[in-house]
Amino acid sequence: MLNGVVVLDFSHYLPGPFASWRLAQLGAEVIKIEPPSGDRLRPFAGGKLFASYNTGKKSVALDLKTDGGARTS
Repeated sequence: MLNGVVVLDFSHYLPGPFASWRLAQLGAEVIKIEPPSGDRLRPFAGGKLFASYNTGKKSVALDLKTDGGARTS
């Protein structure tokens, strides 16, 4: 249904990851952008919450606070 749609997911905790997970289930390509320290949801419930709400997504760590991380090509 959403084939060809690319979604950048900068969200944390539950509502945003849940919404982008649903978009991935509908066929969108979802790319989760995380800070170098990782998503804040990772430590909860032994990582099971993070895994369940981020299935089917690509994940990229990006530090936008550095010149190299903020620069686009």
